[in-house]
Amino acid sequence: MKKILFAFVILTFVFACNQQNSDDQSSFTIEGTIAAYDTGYVYLQKVVDGELTTVDSMICSQGKFSFKGTTDFAELYYLSFGDRQHMASIFMENSDIVVKGNLDSLDNISITGSKAQDEYKLYKDEMLPFDNKMNDLYKQYTDAEKEGNKALMDQIDSSYETLYEDKLAFIKNYIGTHNASVIIPYVLNRELAYSLEVNELDSMVNLLDSSLNPSIYVNTLKEKVATLKNVEVGKQAPDFTLNDTTGNPVTMSSFKGKYLLIDFWAAWCGPCRRENPNNVKLYADYKDKGFEILGVSFDKKREAWVKAINDDGLTWPQVSDLKYWKSEAGKLYGVSAIPHTVLLDKDGIIIAKNLRGDELRTKVSELIDK
Repeated sequence: MKKILFAFVILTFVFACNQQNSDDQSSFTIEGTIAAYDTGYVYLQKVVDGELTTVDSMICSQGKFSFKGTTDFAELYYLSFGDRQHMASIFMENSDIVVKGNLDSLDNISITGSKAQDEYKLYKDEMLPFDNKMNDLYKQYTDAEKEGNKALMDQIDSSYETLYEDKLAFIKNYIGTHNASVIIPYVLNRELAYSLEVNELDSMVNLLDSSLNPSIYVNTLKEKVATLKNVEVGKQAPDFTLNDTTGNPVTMSSFKGKYLLIDFWAAWCGPCRRENPNNVKLYADYKDKGFEILGVSFDKKREAWVKAINDDGLTWPQVSDLKYWKSEAGKLYGVSAIPHTVLLDKDGIIIAKNLRGDELRTKVSELIDK
Protein backbone atom coordinates (compact mmCIF):
# COMPACT_ATOMS: atom_id res chain seq x y z
CA MET A 1 0.00 0.00 0.00
CA LYS A 2 2.89 2.28 -0.80
CA LYS A 3 0.94 5.07 -2.45
CA ILE A 4 -1.73 5.19 0.27
CA LEU A 5 0.91 5.56 2.98
CA PHE A 6 2.93 7.92 0.80
CA ALA A 7 -0.05 10.16 0.05
CA PHE A 8 -0.89 10.54 3.72
CA VAL A 9 2.72 11.31 4.61
CA ILE A 10 2.84 13.94 1.93
CA LEU A 11 -0.32 15.54 3.25
CA THR A 12 1.62 16.35 6.46
CA PHE A 13 3.94 18.57 4.50
CA VAL A 14 2.83 22.21 3.67
CA PHE A 15 3.64 23.92 0.38
CA ALA A 16 1.88 26.77 -1.41
CA CYS A 17 2.16 29.50 -4.02
CA ASN A 18 0.23 32.52 -5.09
CA GLN A 19 0.29 35.77 -6.98
CA GLN A 20 0.38 39.37 -5.96
CA ASN A 21 -2.91 41.20 -5.80
CA SER A 22 -3.53 42.96 -9.09
CA ASP A 23 -4.03 46.20 -7.15
CA ASP A 24 -1.08 48.31 -6.05
CA GLN A 25 -1.88 47.90 -2.35
CA SER A 26 1.38 47.49 -0.46
CA SER A 27 0.12 45.85 2.73
CA PHE A 28 -2.56 43.48 4.01
CA THR A 29 -5.17 43.67 6.71
CA ILE A 30 -7.12 40.82 8.27
CA GLU A 31 -10.36 41.49 10.10
CA GLY A 32 -11.70 38.33 11.71
CA THR A 33 -14.70 37.15 13.70
CA ILE A 34 -14.68 33.63 15.12
CA ALA A 35 -17.73 32.36 16.97
CA ALA A 36 -17.28 30.13 20.06
CA TYR A 37 -13.95 31.82 20.82
CA ASP A 38 -14.72 34.91 22.86
CA THR A 39 -11.29 35.40 24.43
CA GLY A 40 -7.89 33.87 23.74
CA TYR A 41 -4.77 34.17 21.65
CA VAL A 42 -4.85 34.21 17.86
CA TYR A 43 -1.59 33.52 16.00
CA LEU A 44 -0.69 34.48 12.45
CA GLN A 45 1.84 31.91 11.21
CA LYS A 46 3.66 30.74 8.10
CA VAL A 47 6.23 28.10 7.20
CA VAL A 48 9.84 29.32 7.30
CA ASP A 49 12.64 26.86 6.47
CA GLY A 50 10.25 23.96 6.91
CA GLU A 51 8.96 25.03 10.34
CA LEU A 52 5.73 26.74 11.33
CA THR A 53 6.72 30.19 12.60
CA THR A 54 4.61 32.80 14.37
CA VAL A 55 4.60 36.10 12.49
CA ASP A 56 2.21 37.98 14.81
CA SER A 57 -0.22 37.31 17.64
CA MET A 58 -2.94 39.05 19.61
CA ILE A 59 -5.65 38.39 22.19
CA CYS A 60 -9.06 37.88 20.66
CA SER A 61 -11.85 39.99 22.20
CA GLN A 62 -15.46 38.89 21.82
CA GLY A 63 -14.41 36.68 18.96
CA LYS A 64 -12.83 39.53 17.01
CA PHE A 65 -9.21 39.97 15.95
CA SER A 66 -7.17 41.88 13.38
CA PHE A 67 -3.71 41.78 11.84
CA LYS A 68 -1.73 44.12 9.60
CA GLY A 69 1.41 43.43 7.63
CA THR A 70 2.98 43.10 4.23
CA THR A 71 4.12 40.30 1.98
CA ASP A 72 6.50 40.49 -0.96
CA PHE A 73 4.49 37.92 -2.87
CA ALA A 74 1.33 35.99 -2.07
CA GLU A 75 2.04 33.20 0.39
CA LEU A 76 0.23 30.60 2.47
CA TYR A 77 -0.33 31.67 6.08
CA TYR A 78 -2.20 30.07 8.98
CA LEU A 79 -4.51 31.37 11.66
CA SER A 80 -4.11 29.36 14.87
CA PHE A 81 -6.27 29.68 17.93
CA GLY A 82 -5.57 29.06 21.61
CA ASP A 83 -3.70 25.79 22.01
CA ARG A 84 -2.95 25.94 18.26
CA GLN A 85 -4.82 22.72 17.67
CA HIS A 86 -7.45 24.77 15.82
CA MET A 87 -6.03 26.10 12.58
CA ALA A 88 -7.20 27.54 9.26
CA SER A 89 -5.10 28.19 6.16
CA ILE A 90 -5.28 31.45 4.28
CA PHE A 91 -3.51 32.63 1.12
CA MET A 92 -2.15 36.01 2.09
CA GLU A 93 -1.67 38.85 -0.35
CA ASN A 94 -1.55 42.60 0.05
CA SER A 95 -5.29 43.25 0.23
CA ASP A 96 -8.07 43.76 2.76
CA ILE A 97 -9.20 40.33 3.93
CA VAL A 98 -12.24 39.41 6.00
CA VAL A 99 -12.42 36.14 7.93
CA LYS A 100 -15.60 34.72 9.48
CA GLY A 101 -16.28 31.33 10.96
CA ASN A 102 -16.79 29.08 13.95
CA LEU A 103 -13.99 27.61 16.01
CA ASP A 104 -15.61 24.18 15.83
CA SER A 105 -15.82 24.15 12.03
CA LEU A 106 -12.78 25.95 10.64
CA ASP A 107 -12.91 23.77 7.52
CA ASN A 108 -15.91 25.85 6.50
CA ILE A 109 -14.39 29.22 7.35
CA SER A 110 -15.29 32.16 5.08
CA ILE A 111 -12.35 34.14 3.69
CA THR A 112 -13.05 37.04 1.36
CA GLY A 113 -10.91 39.77 -0.14
CA SER A 114 -8.06 37.53 -1.29
CA LYS A 115 -8.06 36.59 -4.98
CA ALA A 116 -5.40 34.01 -4.21
CA GLN A 117 -7.68 32.34 -1.66
CA ASP A 118 -10.52 32.32 -4.17
CA GLU A 119 -8.39 30.42 -6.68
CA TYR A 120 -7.28 27.98 -4.01
CA LYS A 121 -10.88 27.25 -3.04
CA LEU A 122 -11.80 26.59 -6.66
CA TYR A 123 -8.95 24.11 -6.93
CA LYS A 124 -9.91 22.36 -3.68
CA ASP A 125 -13.50 22.03 -4.87
CA GLU A 126 -12.23 20.32 -8.04
CA MET A 127 -10.09 17.94 -6.01
CA LEU A 128 -12.71 17.12 -3.36
CA PRO A 129 -14.19 14.07 -5.14
CA PHE A 130 -10.72 12.51 -5.44
CA ASP A 131 -9.82 13.30 -1.84
CA ASN A 132 -13.08 11.92 -0.47
CA LYS A 133 -12.66 8.65 -2.38
CA MET A 134 -9.01 8.33 -1.32
CA ASN A 135 -9.89 8.96 2.33
CA ASP A 136 -12.61 6.33 2.12
CA LEU A 137 -10.27 3.77 0.54
CA TYR A 138 -7.63 4.50 3.15
CA LYS A 139 -10.13 3.81 5.92
CA GLN A 140 -11.25 0.61 4.22
CA TYR A 141 -7.64 -0.49 3.90
CA THR A 142 -6.80 0.11 7.57
CA ASP A 143 -9.96 -1.76 8.61
CA ALA A 144 -9.03 -4.71 6.37
CA GLU A 145 -5.49 -4.63 7.75
CA LYS A 146 -6.77 -4.86 11.32
CA GLU A 147 -8.87 -7.86 10.30
CA GLY A 148 -5.92 -9.48 8.53
CA ASN A 149 -7.93 -9.70 5.30
CA LYS A 150 -5.07 -9.79 2.77
CA ALA A 151 -7.31 -10.42 -0.25
CA LEU A 152 -9.42 -7.37 0.54
CA MET A 153 -6.29 -5.29 1.19
CA ASP A 154 -4.95 -6.20 -2.27
CA GLN A 155 -8.29 -5.33 -3.86
CA ILE A 156 -8.42 -1.94 -2.14
CA ASP A 157 -4.78 -1.34 -3.02
CA SER A 158 -5.53 -1.90 -6.71
CA SER A 159 -8.50 0.50 -6.55
CA TYR A 160 -6.36 3.09 -4.83
CA GLU A 161 -3.60 2.78 -7.43
CA THR A 162 -6.11 3.41 -10.21
CA LEU A 163 -7.64 6.39 -8.40
CA TYR A 164 -4.19 7.79 -7.62
CA GLU A 165 -3.17 7.66 -11.28
CA ASP A 166 -6.47 9.30 -12.29
CA LYS A 167 -5.82 12.07 -9.79
CA LEU A 168 -2.30 12.66 -11.10
CA ALA A 169 -3.60 12.80 -14.66
CA PHE A 170 -6.23 15.34 -13.60
CA ILE A 171 -3.65 17.51 -11.85
CA LYS A 172 -1.29 17.44 -14.82
CA ASN A 173 -4.11 18.54 -17.07
CA TYR A 174 -5.09 21.24 -14.57
CA ILE A 175 -1.55 22.58 -14.66
CA GLY A 176 -1.52 22.57 -18.44
CA THR A 177 -4.73 24.58 -18.64
CA HIS A 178 -3.98 26.91 -15.69
CA ASN A 179 -0.24 27.51 -16.12
CA ALA A 180 -0.61 31.18 -15.12
CA SER A 181 -2.77 30.38 -12.11
CA VAL A 182 -1.46 31.56 -8.78
CA ILE A 183 -1.87 28.15 -7.14
CA ILE A 184 -0.01 26.03 -9.71
CA PRO A 185 3.38 26.09 -7.95
CA TYR A 186 1.52 24.97 -4.81
CA VAL A 187 -0.05 22.10 -6.71
CA LEU A 188 3.30 21.06 -8.12
CA ASN A 189 4.95 21.14 -4.70
CA ARG A 190 2.27 19.29 -2.84
CA GLU A 191 0.92 16.84 -5.37
CA LEU A 192 3.57 16.13 -8.00
CA ALA A 193 7.07 17.04 -6.81
CA TYR A 194 7.36 13.72 -4.94
CA SER A 195 5.98 11.44 -7.62
CA LEU A 196 7.40 12.70 -10.91
CA GLU A 197 10.76 11.81 -12.40
CA VAL A 198 13.05 14.82 -12.53
CA ASN A 199 12.73 15.39 -16.30
CA GLU A 200 8.95 15.44 -16.13
CA LEU A 201 9.01 17.70 -13.07
CA ASP A 202 11.37 20.02 -14.93
CA SER A 203 8.96 20.13 -17.87
CA MET A 204 6.06 20.98 -15.57
CA VAL A 205 8.06 23.77 -13.91
CA ASN A 206 8.90 25.18 -17.34
CA LEU A 207 5.18 25.41 -18.07
CA LEU A 208 4.73 28.01 -15.33
CA ASP A 209 3.99 31.51 -16.51
CA SER A 210 6.89 33.92 -15.99
CA SER A 211 4.65 36.16 -13.86
CA LEU A 212 5.03 33.59 -11.07
CA ASN A 213 8.83 33.75 -11.02
CA PRO A 214 9.08 36.02 -7.94
CA SER A 215 7.36 33.39 -5.80
CA ILE A 216 9.56 31.64 -3.24
CA TYR A 217 7.72 28.42 -4.14
CA VAL A 218 8.76 28.62 -7.78
CA ASN A 219 12.32 29.06 -6.58
CA THR A 220 11.89 26.01 -4.34
CA LEU A 221 10.75 23.95 -7.32
CA LYS A 222 13.68 25.06 -9.44
CA GLU A 223 16.11 24.26 -6.65
CA LYS A 224 14.55 20.83 -6.27
CA VAL A 225 14.93 20.12 -9.99
CA ALA A 226 18.58 21.19 -9.87
CA THR A 227 19.24 18.95 -6.86
CA LEU A 228 17.52 15.93 -8.40
CA LYS A 229 19.42 16.35 -11.67
CA ASN A 230 22.63 16.22 -9.67
CA VAL A 231 21.72 12.79 -8.28
CA GLU A 232 20.29 11.14 -11.39
CA VAL A 233 21.26 7.60 -12.31
CA GLY A 234 24.62 7.75 -14.05
CA LYS A 235 25.91 10.72 -12.02
CA GLN A 236 28.77 10.65 -9.55
CA ALA A 237 27.22 10.46 -6.09
CA PRO A 238 27.77 13.68 -4.08
CA ASP A 239 30.08 13.08 -1.15
CA PHE A 240 29.21 13.84 2.46
CA THR A 241 30.56 13.27 5.95
CA LEU A 242 28.39 12.66 9.02
CA ASN A 243 29.07 11.32 12.50
CA ASP A 244 28.28 7.77 13.54
CA THR A 245 26.59 6.82 16.83
CA THR A 246 29.83 7.35 18.76
CA GLY A 247 30.52 10.78 17.26
CA ASN A 248 33.18 9.67 14.82
CA PRO A 249 33.00 11.14 11.28
CA VAL A 250 32.24 8.77 8.41
CA THR A 251 32.76 9.86 4.80
CA MET A 252 30.55 8.30 2.13
CA SER A 253 33.33 8.16 -0.49
CA SER A 254 35.44 6.00 1.85
CA PHE A 255 33.34 3.03 0.68
CA LYS A 256 34.58 3.24 -2.91
CA GLY A 257 35.62 -0.15 -4.18
CA LYS A 258 32.38 -1.71 -2.95
CA TYR A 259 28.80 -1.59 -4.14
CA LEU A 260 27.19 0.81 -1.66
CA LEU A 261 23.55 1.20 -0.68
CA ILE A 262 22.83 4.56 0.95
CA ASP A 263 19.73 3.92 3.05
CA PHE A 264 17.86 7.02 4.25
CA TRP A 265 15.62 6.02 7.17
CA ALA A 266 14.55 6.93 10.73
CA ALA A 267 13.51 5.20 13.94
CA TRP A 268 10.10 6.90 13.78
CA CYS A 269 9.47 5.79 10.16
CA GLY A 270 7.18 2.74 10.13
CA PRO A 271 7.82 1.74 6.49
CA CYS A 272 11.58 2.06 7.14
CA ARG A 273 11.41 -0.25 10.14
CA ARG A 274 9.35 -2.77 8.20
CA GLU A 275 11.99 -2.76 5.45
CA ASN A 276 14.90 -3.28 7.84
CA PRO A 277 14.53 -7.08 8.11
CA ASN A 278 14.96 -7.33 4.32
CA ASN A 279 18.14 -5.28 4.52
CA VAL A 280 19.44 -7.38 7.41
CA LYS A 281 19.10 -10.55 5.32
CA LEU A 282 20.57 -8.87 2.24
CA TYR A 283 23.56 -7.60 4.21
CA ALA A 284 24.21 -11.00 5.76
CA ASP A 285 24.29 -12.59 2.30
CA TYR A 286 26.49 -10.02 0.54
CA LYS A 287 28.59 -8.10 3.08
CA ASP A 288 31.57 -10.36 2.41
CA LYS A 289 31.18 -10.16 -1.36
CA GLY A 290 31.88 -6.47 -1.94
CA PHE A 291 28.56 -5.00 -0.77
CA GLU A 292 28.07 -2.37 1.95
CA ILE A 293 25.22 -0.34 3.40
CA LEU A 294 25.46 3.14 4.86
CA GLY A 295 22.44 4.09 6.96
CA VAL A 296 21.60 7.81 7.09
CA SER A 297 19.09 8.56 9.83
CA PHE A 298 16.54 11.39 9.80
CA ASP A 299 16.12 11.12 13.56
CA LYS A 300 16.15 14.00 16.03
CA LYS A 301 17.03 12.10 19.21
CA ARG A 302 20.17 10.01 19.48
CA GLU A 303 18.59 7.65 22.01
CA ALA A 304 15.71 6.69 19.69
CA TRP A 305 18.13 6.27 16.79
CA VAL A 306 20.51 3.99 18.67
CA LYS A 307 17.65 1.96 20.16
CA ALA A 308 16.19 1.31 16.69
CA ILE A 309 19.59 0.22 15.40
CA ASN A 310 19.92 -2.28 18.24
CA ASP A 311 16.29 -3.45 18.16
CA ASP A 312 16.40 -4.11 14.40
CA GLY A 313 19.86 -5.69 14.43
CA LEU A 314 21.43 -3.24 12.00
CA THR A 315 25.14 -4.05 11.88
CA TRP A 316 26.24 -1.83 9.01
CA PRO A 317 27.63 1.72 9.43
CA GLN A 318 25.11 4.30 10.61
CA VAL A 319 25.43 8.11 10.50
CA SER A 320 23.23 11.11 11.28
CA ASP A 321 23.39 14.81 12.07
CA LEU A 322 20.09 14.43 14.00
CA LYS A 323 18.51 17.25 12.00
CA TYR A 324 15.29 15.38 11.07
CA TRP A 325 14.10 16.55 7.61
CA LYS A 326 16.90 19.12 7.53
CA SER A 327 19.49 16.34 7.26
CA GLU A 328 22.39 17.73 5.25
CA ALA A 329 22.84 14.46 3.36
CA GLY A 330 19.11 14.28 2.77
CA LYS A 331 19.07 17.77 1.25
CA LEU A 332 22.09 16.91 -0.88
CA TYR A 333 20.23 13.95 -2.39
CA GLY A 334 16.85 15.66 -2.63
CA VAL A 335 15.20 13.21 -0.23
CA SER A 336 11.59 14.19 0.43
CA ALA A 337 10.20 10.87 1.67
CA ILE A 338 11.67 7.87 3.47
CA PRO A 339 12.61 5.09 3.14
CA HIS A 340 14.78 6.26 0.27
CA THR A 341 17.70 4.29 -1.17
CA VAL A 342 20.52 5.12 -3.56
CA LEU A 343 22.67 2.28 -4.97
CA LEU A 344 26.24 3.09 -6.10
CA ASP A 345 28.72 1.07 -8.12
CA LYS A 346 32.31 0.54 -6.99
CA ASP A 347 33.35 3.91 -8.46
CA GLY A 348 30.62 5.84 -6.63
CA ILE A 349 28.34 6.21 -9.67
CA ILE A 350 24.61 6.10 -9.00
CA ILE A 351 23.17 3.01 -10.69
CA ALA A 352 19.68 2.76 -9.12
CA LYS A 353 17.36 4.60 -6.74
CA ASN A 354 14.54 3.58 -4.42
CA LEU A 355 14.96 -0.16 -4.78
CA ARG A 356 13.66 -2.17 -1.83
CA GLY A 357 12.77 -5.74 -0.94
CA ASP A 358 12.93 -8.25 -3.77
CA GLU A 359 13.82 -5.60 -6.37
CA LEU A 360 16.87 -4.56 -4.37
CA ARG A 361 17.99 -8.15 -3.78
CA THR A 362 17.63 -8.96 -7.48
CA LYS A 363 19.74 -5.94 -8.45
CA VAL A 364 22.47 -6.68 -5.92
CA SER A 365 22.52 -10.30 -7.03
CA GLU A 366 22.92 -9.24 -10.67
CA LEU A 367 25.86 -7.02 -9.74
CA ILE A 368 27.71 -9.39 -7.44
CA ASP A 369 26.74 -12.97 -8.32
CA LYS A 370 27.58 -12.43 -11.99
